[in-house]
Amino acid sequence: MIKTLNDLRVNGVEYNTIYNCDCLDAMKLLKDKSVDLVLTDPPYGINYLSPWTDNHDKIANDGFEEWRKCLPLWLEQLKRVLTDRGCCCCCCCGGGKTPVTAIFTMEAIKHFNLIQTLVWKKFIGLGWKYRPAYENIIILSKSKDDYSFYDETKSCSNVIEGFNQDIPQKGEHPTQKPVELMQYLLKIHSKEGDLVLDPFLGSGTTAVACKNLGRRFIGIEISQTYVDIANKRLAQEVLDFSIDKA
Repeated sequence: MIKTLNDLRVNGVEYNTIYNCDCLDAMKLLKDKSVDLVLTDPPYGINYLSPWTDNHDKIANDGFEEWRKCLPLWLEQLKRVLTDRGCCCCCCCGGGKTPVTAIFTMEAIKHFNLIQTLVWKKFIGLGWKYRPAYENIIILSKSKDDYSFYDETKSCSNVIEGFNQDIPQKGEHPTQKPVELMQYLLKIHSKEGDLVLDPFLGSGTTAVACKNLGRRFIGIEISQTYVDIANKRLAQEVLDFSIDKA
């Protein structure tokens, strides 16, 4: 059953649930300081079209001007719903002719403290000249020093290796991230039982990672096609923690 914005308005927020609606509308209904971590892969403002499949549907709200207009609006909402120690981990493109990471970062630091810019080394991509091989992940928090960080290895690098990009197959989301990458970030910035928000859920990788590691989640995705895919991925196994009300 597809959950909509109306379900959110009438029934309140349900954990471990995906809502098929615009994230700006949905986030306004979330309580202040109710989310422990934001982990998401938002549009990059580049009108991305996958070179891997015959999927010629561009990502919603990925036009540059629309992206620039919406960026401060959803960053403002993310800051409001995050706890004081909560972090925001945003995938943020890599290279290319549009300086997406720089534009995103300059807007983000109006709302948050910049903790780190990670480089995910994913693989050597397609192209004739500079072939894309990395993606930035921006780590933000409300506090400059007092933020959730649970890695105890003392070897947590700002370069991430070992998680190759998923190559999309026909009918799949064109920029689906590996579950292992999202689990890696979850382990660093959240603990078991924490509530994780992904306002640009896509085909559900963050939700699957949360399920695997015992985190609660709220997913928001504007495309019903990808909501259907995400729900099918989650249905492959039964969630091992109960659905509560926020």
